[in-house]
Amino acid sequence: MPTEDAQILIREYIRLTLTEGVPKQGYDPEIARRLLNSLARNVSQSVTFETLRKDMYGTEEHLDDFISASKVSKYVAMFTDMFVIDDIPGWVPPHRSPKRMLTKPRRYFADPSIAAALLGINPHALLNDWQTFGLLFENLCMRDLLVYARALPDIGMEPVRYYHDDSGLECDAIIELADGRWAGIEIKSSQDKVEQAAENLNRMKAKLLKNPQARAKAPEFLAVLIGVGEFAYRREDGIYVIPIRTLGA
Repeated sequence: MPTEDAQILIREYIRLTLTEGVPKQGYDPEIARRLLNSLARNVSQSVTFETLRKDMYGTEEHLDDFISASKVSKYVAMFTDMFVIDDIPGWVPPHRSPKRMLTKPRRYFADPSIAAALLGINPHALLNDWQTFGLLFENLCMRDLLVYARALPDIGMEPVRYYHDDSGLECDAIIELADGRWAGIEIKSSQDKVEQAAENLNRMKAKLLKNPQARAKAPEFLAVLIGVGEFAYRREDGIYVIPIRTLGA
């Protein structure tokens, strides 16, 4: 499909979601529109409902007159139920750790083109905004990882999570099976950042395995998912470098 036609299609999808889908659920289209725009501005981030509320009505003095944080949560749940967005929860190794429930989810759109359309940005403009490009590329990778992880045998209830600890160490995607086996994946748009991502993955692995309280198994594999590359390969430290185009069923 030509790029222009594809953009028209996704804009029409958003319009129909707001004018038909949202009212059928009993919700206000204007509040839903503000929330979608805020989610697009905060794509790939772990923001609170309070942050979203302030972003939706940032210029207003008395936010409680417009919307509460609890109401924002209901609208977010509506978009999740409508398969517009996906919540990616946080991950800590012990299955019964209460921290699994305390970490804020990161939110991604079911397809990154939704975020691009909401931001009013076309491919040419996106390539001139590298920061936004990186966030939407992460959204694209998370979409694909969710598809393939959900197809794995013995996958857990939350097939993909993310890791972020109190020291700021993080990993974009953790795929975890029900038996506790797991893999860590960093997402980088270019080959230039592979070394940095590999160092981060090795630090996370060393920290988890060194801490007996983490009760972590060694990862089945670690990988860096990149945007541009001709082939997948394995580094000397054992970390895989995988171009997104090489993923397949």
